Amino acid sequence: MPTHFVVPVFVPAPWLPNGHMQTVFASLMMSVPMPNYRREIIDLPDGDIVAADWVDGTLDKPLFVLIHGMEGDSESRYARLLINECQALGWSGVVLHMRSCGGLINRRRNFYHAGFYQDIAYFLDVLLPKRKISENIYLAGVSLGGSQVVHYLAKGRPQGRVKAAALISTPLDLKGSADFMKSGLNRLYILKFRQSLLKKYAAKKDLIRNDEMMASLARAKNFWDLDDAATAPLHGFDDAKHYYQEMSAKKVLPEISIPTLYLASKDDPFIPEASMPNGECKTAQLRTILTDAGGHVGFVDQHGQSWMSPTVFKYFLSFESDFFN
Repeated sequence: MPTHFVVPVFVPAPWLPNGHMQTVFASLMMSVPMPNYRREIIDLPDGDIVAADWVDGTLDKPLFVLIHGMEGDSESRYARLLINECQALGWSGVVLHMRSCGGLINRRRNFYHAGFYQDIAYFLDVLLPKRKISENIYLAGVSLGGSQVVHYLAKGRPQGRVKAAALISTPLDLKGSADFMKSGLNRLYILKFRQSLLKKYAAKKDLIRNDEMMASLARAKNFWDLDDAATAPLHGFDDAKHYYQEMSAKKVLPEISIPTLYLASKDDPFIPEASMPNGECKTAQLRTILTDAGGHVGFVDQHGQSWMSPTVFKYFLSFESDFFN
């Protein structure tokens, strides 16, 4: 764990006085240039496909790999922010999409879930080494993507490949977050996810062949409903409770052996503060930064700019000896 990483001061935008406003502004209103992505369609070992959107940097510089959040993609504002930060350093970068995301409907019946790390493992442990890219990699996951990253770090082969990782606004306790989002304004976020998922399920209706699943998904009012209706049955879990028990990242967090930054805000409308790791986390590899404000993947500062993206890369740069020489 580097000792020369100093957390930048975060002064949240005063015109965004709560977590909801931080979340919405950063997600829907912040002006962020679109990177000039180069798309690759990756064939997976089980016959499925995913999209990877690349930006090219200098050959001797690191590679930054980003796993987006639920129903996100390379065009999500947080992805643009992080990839733009990566490009400014001359690094190469790639947004590895989850199955069905990035405008590419996958071929198989299943989609993705919080513990599905196998595509990350194939990309980092098999595909990149075949291309002679097997070290000097930095990995980040946003929200649900961060949960997948934890599972990869614990169960994949990151040693010698991934120098450091970052988890941004990541729920580590799925049940805790699902319960937390059943009340107040938090319930409104489910509507966005439900609408997006319904379009995908409709596109794969002939493959899924379960009209009741579609009907149950359409009635979902919270994450318990959504995961009971679709996530659990499609991915081999008995129900949402079983899924949450088996796939919550907190179960495997102590097993990670790669230096990892956990960045979240205490007013995150998706994650209860009680479920966030504190300084007494069970793994010495985890560095936790909890801000008082910032929402869910918000972190908009007093200038209307992202504090999150430069902070993540400042952490990564603390592992690059050339940066401090």
